Amino acid sequence: MNKITKKLYILPLMAASLTLGSCIETEQPSDSASTDQVNSSSQSFAMLVNGLKSKMIEWDTYGSTSGSWYEALADWGYPNYMLIRDLMLDGMPSTGTSWNYQYIFEAATNVSGYAGYPYYYYYSFINNTNRILKSKNEEGATTEMKQSLAIVRTYRALCYMQLSMMYEFYKTGIDELDQKAEANGVMGLTVPLSTENTTADESKNNPRVPFYKMYRFIYKDLSLAEENIGNYARSEKNDINKDVINGLMARFWLNLATRFDRNPSDLAEQVQHEGDEDGFKALGITTTKECYQKASEYAQKVINAGYTPVTESQWHDANTGFNTANQAWVWDLKYSSTEQTPRYWCTITGTFASEPTWAMSAYGGEYRCISKYLFDKMGDGDWRKTTWVAPEDAGATTVPAKYETKLQDKTAASLSANTNWSRLPAYANLKFRPAGGNMSSEQDGLLVALPLMRVEEMYFIKMEAALHTMGLAEARSELNAFLNTYRYKDGSYDCKATTDDAFIQEMMAQKHIEFWGEDVLFADYKRLGLQVNRMRSGTNYLSVYQLKSKAGYAAPWMNFYIPEVERSFNKGVVMNPDPTTYINQYCK
Repeated sequence: MNKITKKLYILPLMAASLTLGSCIETEQPSDSASTDQVNSSSQSFAMLVNGLKSKMIEWDTYGSTSGSWYEALADWGYPNYMLIRDLMLDGMPSTGTSWNYQYIFEAATNVSGYAGYPYYYYYSFINNTNRILKSKNEEGATTEMKQSLAIVRTYRALCYMQLSMMYEFYKTGIDELDQKAEANGVMGLTVPLSTENTTADESKNNPRVPFYKMYRFIYKDLSLAEENIGNYARSEKNDINKDVINGLMARFWLNLATRFDRNPSDLAEQVQHEGDEDGFKALGITTTKECYQKASEYAQKVINAGYTPVTESQWHDANTGFNTANQAWVWDLKYSSTEQTPRYWCTITGTFASEPTWAMSAYGGEYRCISKYLFDKMGDGDWRKTTWVAPEDAGATTVPAKYETKLQDKTAASLSANTNWSRLPAYANLKFRPAGGNMSSEQDGLLVALPLMRVEEMYFIKMEAALHTMGLAEARSELNAFLNTYRYKDGSYDCKATTDDAFIQEMMAQKHIEFWGEDVLFADYKRLGLQVNRMRSGTNYLSVYQLKSKAGYAAPWMNFYIPEVERSFNKGVVMNPDPTTYINQYCK
């Protein structure tokens, strides 16, 4: 498939119409490809499918460059929402506030204020997939065409998986807020469903669909993708292949398993609607255990495909660390030109990286760190520990030998240079390196790949599934085996959890360390009701970010707020209650 220019693949919605991206018949600008144009050209179709990869890193989806520069900081594609979701947790404190452009999301000061950005981005993406699927279908298609459609369906499934997890209201443990959600009638509702068959009139009154319908819709897309992708040989890891689909299936079934385990009535409702005549696919399960088994089976398929965990040398490499695909990466996204990175602070690397002289850390003197709680969860035998600066090494004039870095000793000739190790604060990260280890050139240093899925996640999915299908002893054994085989040099890790809940807490802490900054934990926190606690003794979170949710419930700021403007175009949508007031009252 050939690379495509922005004008061709974007298929933009009208900027003034924030209507789900669901109005697939909405008039488009003249430089976008119509359904008729797609149908008339196989080359156009192939380029459109290929262009979905570029949509992942599309900048300015919302049209923010026409407004203030600040608005553009919340509008730089999928990586931006990866960052936002991670910042909502309790593992990534910042050393300052002046240069934190995701402040609203992290401090939860105005939950509804920028709600439109992720909502619009995902539906804009879905709109693109719908146009492609409207132009072609699997019936009678060639093998190559079916593979292309499998890729499109996978992207659409990803978008709806993300939207559903972000915007469905999960109970918060704050009675007043949860009661308001009940009164609004939003419990159990995901988001409006827009397909290739949704008409303009239907989009004007398109209610949020219940979870049991959304799950069957996502399952249909993933199942068709699984069936038709075959042995598609991708050229790069930012393409989708069978392994990516299997990984998303593993995530999908784990989410369902948790939901049905925690809420048996939801399982009963799902089973009740298995036969609904809506064209979607029945899940084919009747028990929670089956969901855990399927999650484990799909995770094992990815492992069996030949991926192996990141090694110590790969993890810490000052040139290629977490910027270059390796044998552990199942799926990634990639920046390949400076046109895709017009502003360094609108990138993961520019936001996270501690070393480069051009990154936010050096420019603004503010660093993304690991929480003290997570840092202290790593034993001395864990080689991941030197991913972050130990308190005793912060400010040292000589670079401690245990760290791999291109930063230098502080010398008389470089007392004020940004290349000095001495500028790094305690707990600052050395995980995300600039491309080629480029310390001085923003243009070159930003051309990185970022992991969307690593095989290590599949091991953690299997551990959690094992807890519920084979018991605590087996789950504990699998966690010990993974960490002592792949992460602890001395084999000293020993999970001592004696209850299922204690095991989940320990396993998730280790998973959080493993995937720090990679947008893996948001769904885990929400589905499991993991407490966000930035107020532990000795916390390194600044006071403005110190929040504490109710244990056993979703943090209220994780229930994303559907933007108010949506109601102007879609009369059928009902809104989650704005949690801002309750956060200020109960979480600080």
